[in-house]
Amino acid sequence: MRQGPRVRLLGRSLLPLVCLGWLGAQSPNPDARSIGLAGAVTSLAQGVHAVGYNPANLAFSTKDFSMNLGGFTYTLENNMLSIRSYNEFSGADFIDTLSADYQDKAEFLAGLPDNGMNIRTMFHLPVPALNWARGITAFTSEIALFGNLGLPKALFNLMMEGNIIGDSLLLDLNEEFQGAAEWGFSVAIPTGGAAFGFTLKYLQGLFHLGVDQDSSGGYFMTDTSGFKGEGRYLIRQAIGGGGFGLDLGFATEEINGYRFGISLINALGSIRWHGTSLTKDLLGGTIQGLMPWRENEYFLYTYRVNEVTARKYMQGGAVDTLFQNDSYTVVETEAGLVPSDTLTNADLEAITPKPFVTDYPTLFRVGASKRIENFGLVAVDLLTGFRDQLWASQGWQLAVGIEILASPSFPLRMGLRYGGMEDTQLGIGFGIHKGPIQFDMALALHNGIWLHTTKGFSLALGLTLVR
Repeated sequence: MRQGPRVRLLGRSLLPLVCLGWLGAQSPNPDARSIGLAGAVTSLAQGVHAVGYNPANLAFSTKDFSMNLGGFTYTLENNMLSIRSYNEFSGADFIDTLSADYQDKAEFLAGLPDNGMNIRTMFHLPVPALNWARGITAFTSEIALFGNLGLPKALFNLMMEGNIIGDSLLLDLNEEFQGAAEWGFSVAIPTGGAAFGFTLKYLQGLFHLGVDQDSSGGYFMTDTSGFKGEGRYLIRQAIGGGGFGLDLGFATEEINGYRFGISLINALGSIRWHGTSLTKDLLGGTIQGLMPWRENEYFLYTYRVNEVTARKYMQGGAVDTLFQNDSYTVVETEAGLVPSDTLTNADLEAITPKPFVTDYPTLFRVGASKRIENFGLVAVDLLTGFRDQLWASQGWQLAVGIEILASPSFPLRMGLRYGGMEDTQLGIGFGIHKGPIQFDMALALHNGIWLHTTKGFSLALGLTLVR
């Protein structure tokens, strides 16, 4: 049995919302200089901006004191749609080969990433005046909102190709939104011409909302006997959590214009939810008002397709016996999932929910840079994450950045990064450094280096006091 669609897909009114409706993420502590250099800063980041990239660089900062006075990083990206692909497929007719709007659906499906469509999210806000570095020590505080919204490739295959006999369409959902605050204390330890550094971090969980990957998943399958499938999706929410993280770094001082750095960011890092939390005590009521369900509640959705065949329909099989689905809120205790529809708000508050843990992604970075007289700096970085999660991307990435310092008070920056989920990233930026005040701005294009091919962008602004 094979059923193909007879409608036009990718309507012009829906696609811009899908493409532009979310933010995107790429790294845990982005600043304007890093965005402009496409992340090639493992050996270059200095002062308060060294934290999150390589804390060992605190030992070789050119200024004794630096403080972040304000700024933010806003990113928007997806892995599928650009202006060019939108114009190509929006309003396309995938059925009528004689239509002026005809497009080959095989070409459309071939262009889809294996993990389907993903829109990654981040908004990063350093807390003004609570980010400073003095000498070999630093104290930093960051607020960041991360997230991922995705549609599996199997869903597009089902819409475009219909049900193909023998194919099992896996409908795994990878949806996750999380807010956290990082509080860090960093120290660099000089050892001759090199230094070691570390950052101890307290990870303050603000909220979490996402599909539990360990217990969720589903499929549809068509075989010679009929159509069948089943699935189960558990969406967890939590307010308030806590955990600890550790960054490690090594750096060399400048020797004949060369510097080298290596770091492991979030070597240890996780947030335990549903424990005692300052967030819940101070902001629990405010955040709870923004969440979809009551305190301590999760949402469970299940479906089952019971061998749907033409014979069963002809024999009068009821639709609700062939297609079954159920959805309800639950509470998770040590004994398991308990439906919560009969529980009052007081009952929910009295229940001690079973805690769960979310990992903070780990990043490995290694980089080198060269100072060129009467020109500026050239830097090269290799970096990788160990899983595709939040801002991290599994797979090696190569970043090359150039900072032109012909006029030290007006640095110009450009960088190119290749690899990982973003494929390519082009960064450009500049700074205005007058006296003790430094203003920096940068723009990066994601998944493409031209405006019509890019699938996202980053905008970063920063204001820093240095002495």
